[in-house]
Amino acid sequence: MVFCIKYRSVGIKKKIELIIIISFVLFVIEKAMNLLDMLQEYTTHIMDDPCLSGKQQEEKIIQVFDLCHFVEIYKQSLRIIDFEDEINIIEDDGARKGIYFCDLLYNSSHPFERSLYSQAFLKSLKRQSDLSELWFVVVEENFISENMNDSKAFIKKYNVEELYDRIFYFNYSRSIIKKIN
Repeated sequence: MVFCIKYRSVGIKKKIELIIIISFVLFVIEKAMNLLDMLQEYTTHIMDDPCLSGKQQEEKIIQVFDLCHFVEIYKQSLRIIDFEDEINIIEDDGARKGIYFCDLLYNSSHPFERSLYSQAFLKSLKRQSDLSELWFVVVEENFISENMNDSKAFIKKYNVEELYDRIFYFNYSRSIIKKIN
């Protein structure tokens, strides 16, 4: 009789553990599906824009993937308001904030938008877009290391700390975000 009670209680415990695991897996799948739905919606919007060249569409899709992945890792409650311009607009606890994603590989080998490093332009943008903060996110795609020396050198060279309210290091491949300032 004691053996049957122990067996049944172990069986119930295992069933509860299995239900918890299945619930967690379903939750993760639901989050992934929501992210995929959002990415598909944004990508379709970009691909349907007749004003964008193929290169511009590619850059915009990369920007949207960076934005969605950043939100997913950093703070899932961030709400994406606009991704049409270089500076994405999000809502964070009721406050509008702008995020600029800077891919060092791309920006070090190609000309980039100099106005994004202009104090006058950024102040004007904050006022016009009613932004409480501007965030600068250095994006890296490195599976091996988290060496931030190149990121810090870039930030220093372009006085990014003086222009943006928050600066982040974002290793896209490893899903790591670190606040630099």
